[in-house]
Amino acid sequence: MKTVPAIVCVNPDRAAVLPEIADHAAALLADFGAFDAAFLDVAFGRATPLGRLPFELPRSMAAVAASREDVPNDTEDPVFPDGHGLAL
Repeated sequence: MKTVPAIVCVNPDRAAVLPEIADHAAALLADFGAFDAAFLDVAFGRATPLGRLPFELPRSMAAVAASREDVPNDTEDPVFPDGHGLAL
């Protein structure tokens, strides 16, 4: 099945389980309050995206359930680890 490449923008106010989205998106952007114009500048290549995740994005809810609730970033094999992202 052919699909159109998609840029997916998520607004994660906490860690989210997104492996299926990450696997199929041409790009996955985390929006922590950016203006629409800033998102479009990045999407169309007019600006360079920068930033790092402040928490990990787990691979599954089973991984979340198996983690220790009092230890941050404790899931097994996260899709994106704490600190993942782009920087100059």
